[in-house]
Amino acid sequence: MASTITKITAQKRKGRYNVFVDGKYRLAISESVLIKYRVFKGMEVNDKVIDRLTLADNHSKLYSRALNYLSKTLKTESEVRQKLSELSDDQQSIEWVINKLKDEQLLDDQKYADSFVRTEVNERKNGPVWITSKLKMKKVDEKFIQNSLDNYYPRKMQKEIGLEVANKKLRSSSRDSKKMLINKVKNLLARRGFSYEMISEIMAKGDFSSLADQDSQVIQNLASRYWQKYSRQPDSIQVQKTKQALFRKGFLMDDINLVIDSLKESR
Repeated sequence: MASTITKITAQKRKGRYNVFVDGKYRLAISESVLIKYRVFKGMEVNDKVIDRLTLADNHSKLYSRALNYLSKTLKTESEVRQKLSELSDDQQSIEWVINKLKDEQLLDDQKYADSFVRTEVNERKNGPVWITSKLKMKKVDEKFIQNSLDNYYPRKMQKEIGLEVANKKLRSSSRDSKKMLINKVKNLLARRGFSYEMISEIMAKGDFSSLADQDSQVIQNLASRYWQKYSRQPDSIQVQKTKQALFRKGFLMDDINLVIDSLKESR
């Protein structure tokens, strides 16, 4: 048996309306649902129509929340799904919202990946492995990630940025042996997400000319400090501990023996 909408009143919340059926409150709907389904006073409705309006309003509310979530920054499909799942248990409504956002090109993981890669390339800090890991954590499909890397982070640029990272590290450290500094550079590049193959290419092109005399200068300073530190030890222990400390710093044993002999002579 059909019932009749007897009253429609505006809520205090802008864009929301209370609908009364046969003199009693029945449901609340948004302005967009009111207009789309042409809801008016005197309209005849049944349970099926009420259910349709209720579902449409659930879609509308969830869609509005999704738009608000997307208004701040780009989001992946997974992030939007997670947010909507926190707001509603209605999977049908969630799917409706996701599909609508995709249709309107407001949700596009390829565009997200493109934007993410371009931003990281502009930052000139991280390699493709790091970028891939971050995008996978956001559940972006691998094909989208690879498309973005191919388009915005070619190998030539990877090597260029990797060299910048390596040379910056080389310039910032003057207290390590050449061997240790090179290892630190390699480890930094690995942490930043450059492949081992790319690291080899970067190291082959790196500017290590400034390290030519570094070992001899650094080992002299460090050896004197350790020699003084262990000066109260017996001679054999002083020599042993100084050698061990310098070896841990990455110096070659031949260079260590030479500087130890020099310190012995200066006693």
